[in-house]
Amino acid sequence: IFRTFLSTLFENDRHFSHLSALERELAFRTEMGFYFSYFKTVISADSFINGLYKIMRDNITEYPSTINTLKRFNLYPEVIIGATFRIFQATSDSLNIRTKTCWTVNRGEGLSPVLSCEGLGEPAYFYVEAAFLLNGLMMGLFFLFGAYLSKSMFGGLITVACFMFNHGEATRVMWTPPLRESFGYPLFVLQMFIVTYVIREKKESSKYSVLIACSQICFMLSWQFAQFALLTQTIAAIALYMLRYISSAICKVILFGQTIGLVVSFGLLFGNEMLLTSFFASSLLAAWVVTVLWKCYQKLGHSFIILLSEGITFILVTLVSKLLLAQIFRLEDDAHIGEILRSKFTNFQNFHTMLYTCAKEFDFIEYETIWKLSITLLIPSGLIAFIAVSIHLVKVEINYKKIKTKDLVDNSKSTNLQTR
Repeated sequence: IFRTFLSTLFENDRHFSHLSALERELAFRTEMGFYFSYFKTVISADSFINGLYKIMRDNITEYPSTINTLKRFNLYPEVIIGATFRIFQATSDSLNIRTKTCWTVNRGEGLSPVLSCEGLGEPAYFYVEAAFLLNGLMMGLFFLFGAYLSKSMFGGLITVACFMFNHGEATRVMWTPPLRESFGYPLFVLQMFIVTYVIREKKESSKYSVLIACSQICFMLSWQFAQFALLTQTIAAIALYMLRYISSAICKVILFGQTIGLVVSFGLLFGNEMLLTSFFASSLLAAWVVTVLWKCYQKLGHSFIILLSEGITFILVTLVSKLLLAQIFRLEDDAHIGEILRSKFTNFQNFHTMLYTCAKEFDFIEYETIWKLSITLLIPSGLIAFIAVSIHLVKVEINYKKIKTKDLVDNSKSTNLQTR
C-alpha cells in the first residue's frame, strides 16, 4: 500500500506516465540524473560484466582522469537493480511476456506527440519502482518494529501513523527516488531492528553479530553518509555499556557486528579510505578500548569515577585515532564536512561551503519545520517520552543505591555478630 502511495505522489508531481523516455530521464534533476546514468550504463552494455567494467573504469565523470565510480559514489544499488533488470528482460523475452505498454501521447498546444511507454520493461519505471518497493517494505518493518517494542499490534499501528503524519519530514523518496538515502534508509531501519532485538533479548551469540554486519554492509554500500548514522549508534551502545544497562558481552556483539560490517564494506568499496578515516571507525576503535580495559576501570572503585574515566577515554581515543588515521592516509576528501560546520558558526566561507549552504538541508532548522513537527505531536510526544524515561532511570538508580547500601549494612551487621 505504501509503495502505491509513493508511486502515486511521484506520478502526480511529475506526470511520469505521460512523458517520453528522454523527458523521464530529464525529470531526474541534479544528482538524481547522475545516479540514473550509471544504471543506464549497466543495462545498455553488451553484457553485465562489460557494464560493470565501464563504471569501474569511468573516464567521463572526471575527465581526463579515470576513476572507479563504484568506489567513489556508492553505486551498488544501480549495479544490483541493473543486474535485476537484465535478468527480468531476458526472462520476459524468453517467455514472450509483454512488460510494457506504449502509446502516442497528444500533448496539444502546438506540441508534437510523443511515444510514451509504461511498465516494468521501461528502464526508468523499473528503477523508480525498485526504490518505491524497498521503501514499501520499510513501512512493514516499521510496523513490526513498533509492535515489537510495545509488545502490542497497537504499537505498530501508532508507529506507522506517526510516520505518515510526519511523512514530508521523514522521507523524500516520493520526490527524489534515485538519491542514496532512498536505498540506504530502509536498510538502516533493518539494522536498528536487529540491534534493538539483541539488546532487549540479551542475545550474546556471535550469529547476531553476523546479522548486524550483513544489514550494515547493505546500508554502507548504499549510502556514503551511513557512517554518520552508525556513529550515533556506536555512541549509544557504548553509553548503555558505561551506564551498565547492557553487559559487556552484549556490547561486544554489537561492536563486533559493526566492525565486521565496516571491514567488509571497506573491501567491497575497493578500499574507500573515507571509511577508515571516518569518525565511525575511530569511535569503534575507542569503544573496543573501553570494553577491553574494563578490569582496569574496576580498580578505580567508585562507579562515578569509572563512568567518567570511560567517557574521557572514549572521547580522547576517538579524536586522536581520527587525526592519526587522517594523517596516515593523507585524506582530505571529508574536509568539507568540517568546513560546513565551521561556516555555520563563524564567518568562514569557501566555494564548497557556499555551494552546500545554499540548500535548505544544510541550513539551520526552520521555525516552520518545528511548527510542523509540533502540530503532528511528534515533538511533544518525544519530550514526554524523554522525561518519562529520564524519571524512570533516576528511580532505578536510586533504588539500586538503596539496595546496595542495605546490603552493605546487612553485611556489616553480620560481620559484627560473627566477631562478637
